[in-house]
Amino acid sequence: MRIRMLVVGLLIALVGAVLTGIKFGGVAMPLGDVISGLLMLEDSLAAKLVWEYRMPRIFVALLVGANLAVSGAILQGIARNPLVDTNILGMNDGAGFAAVLMMTILPGLPVAGLPLSAFAGAILATAIVYVLAWKKGMSPIRLALAGIAVGAVFDAGITALMIGATDQVGAALLWLKGSLWGRGWDHFFTLLPWSVLSLLGAWLLAGKMNVIRLGDQVSRGLGMRLELARTCLLLLAVVMAGSAVAVAGTIGFVGLIVPHLVRLWAGADYRVMLPVSALAGGLLVLIADTAGRSLFAPTEVPAGVFTAVFGAPYFLYLLRKALR
Repeated sequence: MRIRMLVVGLLIALVGAVLTGIKFGGVAMPLGDVISGLLMLEDSLAAKLVWEYRMPRIFVALLVGANLAVSGAILQGIARNPLVDTNILGMNDGAGFAAVLMMTILPGLPVAGLPLSAFAGAILATAIVYVLAWKKGMSPIRLALAGIAVGAVFDAGITALMIGATDQVGAALLWLKGSLWGRGWDHFFTLLPWSVLSLLGAWLLAGKMNVIRLGDQVSRGLGMRLELARTCLLLLAVVMAGSAVAVAGTIGFVGLIVPHLVRLWAGADYRVMLPVSALAGGLLVLIADTAGRSLFAPTEVPAGVFTAVFGAPYFLYLLRKALR
C-alpha cells in the first residue's frame, strides 16, 4: 500500500510539474492558453509554443532524469555503496572531456555530432575504469577508487582544453553544467530508443541486482555468473548515463540522491526501486529545468546548477553519516 501511494504521489507530482513546465518559462502563459495549446483547439501561438518548444523539452527532461537515476541505482548496487554514481565512476567526466575536445578542435561541428562524441567519451572512461579495477574479478572498492582517479584525469583534461580555447569556453561551460536549452523533438527521438531499451533491460535484470547486493559469496553460492551479470549491468548503466549526458550535458547528483531517497521510501527491492527511481529522477530534472528557465527569466540557469544545489548538501549528509 505504501509503495502504491508513493507511485500515485509521484505520478500526480509529475502531472503538476509538466503543467508548470508548460506554463512557466522565458514567457509565462495564462492557464487558458496552456489548456488550449495542449488540446490544440486552434492553430495559435499558444499551441506552437507548447508543442514545438516546451513539450519536447519537458519530455527530454523526463527521459534524462529517468536514465540518470536508474543508472545511479545500478552502479550503487554493483558497488554496494550508496555514495556511488556516474560522477564517482568517471562517466560524466569522460563524456564532458570528449564533448569539449570536439568543440575545441572542430568548432564548426554540427550539434548532432556532440552527442556521439559525449557517448564515446562515457564508454571510454568506463572501459578504463573497468580495466583498472579488474583483478581476478571486480571489487566494488577498486571500482569506486578507479572511477575517482579516472574522473580526475578527465576533469583535468577538460580544464586544460578550456584554458587553451577561450572562444569555446561559454558553450562548453553551458554544456558541462547540464542544460536543456534548445532541446527539441529531434533530441527526444534520439534519446527515446536508448532509454526504452536500457530501462527495460535494467528492469529485467532487477532480480540479479537483488542477489548481487547480498554479497559475492552468496551470489556465487546461488549459481550466479557474477562477473557476467556485473558486466551486463555496467553496460546498461553506461548506455543510460552516456545517452543522457550526450543529450543534456553533465547534470550531476541525480544518480546519487534519487536512488538513495527511493531506497528509503520504497525499500531495496530493485524490481520496485528501478521504476520508482525513473519516475523520481524524471521529476527532479524537470523541476530543476523549469526553475532554471523561469526563476531568473529571461536569463536561463542550467538545470545542473539546481541539481547541484539540491544534491551537494545531501551528499555531504550521506558522507558524514557513512563516516560515523
